[in-house]
Amino acid sequence: MADNNGEMDTNSNNEDCSEPNGLEGFITNQIKQQEKESRERDNLDVQKRDDFITHALAESKRMNKEIEKSNSKREKLHSEFGTAKMDDWRNEHAAEVLTQQEQALVNQHHQ
Repeated sequence: MADNNGEMDTNSNNEDCSEPNGLEGFITNQIKQQEKESRERDNLDVQKRDDFITHALAESKRMNKEIEKSNSKREKLHSEFGTAKMDDWRNEHAAEVLTQQEQALVNQHHQ
């Protein structure tokens, strides 16, 4: 949230207070840079900006958790059914929904 000077407290959204990385780090760095450059010129609604950033960071964290969950499920399926069966299913699905060019890209990615 904003402090008394209207600056973002970037650590308030970090549960572990470590330096953010990825999208979160990019957003945090952009906010800091924008605050330095436009503190005197802007008449932005600081609360609206802070609410937007808080929501964006929370959504980014939620999506990262969903990605981890999806990767975990995929790893479990691979260990349960094996790579050959997973490849067969992926190719069968690709043949039903993708163009030949898209199928080639998928196969190239999984080699």
